[in-house]
Parts: sequence; structure tokens; C-alpha cells
Amino acid sequence: MSTKELILEEALKQFSEKGFAGTSMRDIARPLGITKAALYKHFESKQQIFDRIVAESEKKFQGFFEKLSVHFPKPGEEAVNTEDVDVYGNISAEGLSERVLTFVRFSMRDPYSRQVRRMLTLSQFQSRDLAEMYTKRYVETMLEYDEKLFAKLMEAGAIGKGDAGALALMFYSPVVLYMGIWDREPDRAEECEAAIRNHVEQFFQLTKAPRFFGAEQRSVSAGFSSEPSPQGRSRS
Repeated sequence: MSTKELILEEALKQFSEKGFAGTSMRDIARPLGITKAALYKHFESKQQIFDRIVAESEKKFQGFFEKLSVHFPKPGEEAVNTEDVDVYGNISAEGLSERVLTFVRFSMRDPYSRQVRRMLTLSQFQSRDLAEMYTKRYVETMLEYDEKLFAKLMEAGAIGKGDAGALALMFYSPVVLYMGIWDREPDRAEECEAAIRNHVEQFFQLTKAPRFFGAEQRSVSAGFSSEPSPQGRSRS
């Protein structure tokens, strides 16, 4: 392993424990047995090290997701990859839940992935820019992709019609919720896995019912109707 690679490895460890603001160049150099001055021969600043870690992690995550048939649109692209639509339009409930759990296990158990996620989780409270980076990676990117995918699946008749954005929130939010519990209480990992599997399989069954969303929307509309219900009208 080269000196640069060792620096990046140690920096990720430090950032994941203290966040970006809580880590100094000296903190990174000391465990490697080099001086801060020697560190500056390889990287101009702590920010450059952090940016390099983020960029490399994005490449690794992209490769991981593509193995699950999740191809995030590149900048300027709007359309979802047709391969993704074909795969998820014909997937089973068990197949979908296993793909989601593969993502969850990678996020929670893979040492590199876990360190990157914790680095960004801590750092989001230390800088507005880092907070926006965290939101983009772990919230907006996932929701935007799911919304576009669900819209395409609706067009193809693979799932019932409805609000694709709301559907993305319904799908992704419980997964993040249980990952948060798993993070804070590692001894509940099996419980969280089971809950995520149940959520995904129940979600799958509901979205496959073509009348579900129409009925749900009618029910919500009725609940907020300005017209009085037949039972509530006074008789003349």
C-alpha cells in the first residue's frame, strides 16, 4: 500500500470517529509515524483528503449499486436505466427484499462503507456544506431515483397507479428508520433485518394491487372533503 493510500485509510478512520471538523492533520499523521510536514507533501490540505475519500467512495458505491441493477442517472440525465425498469418490473417480493437487505447489510457491516457513512453522519453537524452532502447522498439521491423508477413501473403497468414521489417516501423511509435503530443498538440487528424484510414484502404486495392507490386516494379525499357526509346532512 502506498503512502497516499495509508494516509487516506487513516484519515477515514479519524473522520469516522471525530468528524471532519474534529480531526486535525496531526491526528492523521501521528498514527502513521510521519510528521505533519510530511503529510503536506502528499496532500495540500485536510479538505483535499476529505474530498478524495468522498470521490473514491462514490465510485465504489456506484459499482455496488449497479450490481443490484440500480443505475443512478448521471448529471444531466433524467431517464431511469431501462435495465432497472425491466429487472424491478419482473422481480418477486422475496427478490426485492433480498436486494434491499443486501444494500442494508453493505451499509451496516462492510467496514469501509460503515466508516464513510459515520464520517458523513458526524460531519453533517459541523458544516452546512457537509450537511447538504449527507442529505444529497443518503436522502435525495435515493428518493429521486425511486420516484423515477416507480413512475416508469406505473407507466409499464407493473404496479398500481399513484403518486410516485409519495410512494418513494413510503418505500425508503422505514428502511432508513431501521438502519438508524441498528446503528444505535447493534444488538437489534436481526430484529431490524426482519422488520425491513417484512416492510418491503408488504409494500410489494400493496403496490401490486391495481386498485389500492385509487382507493387510498379516494379515502383521503373523502376525509378532507368540504362537503358534509350524507350522515351529517340535516334532513329537511
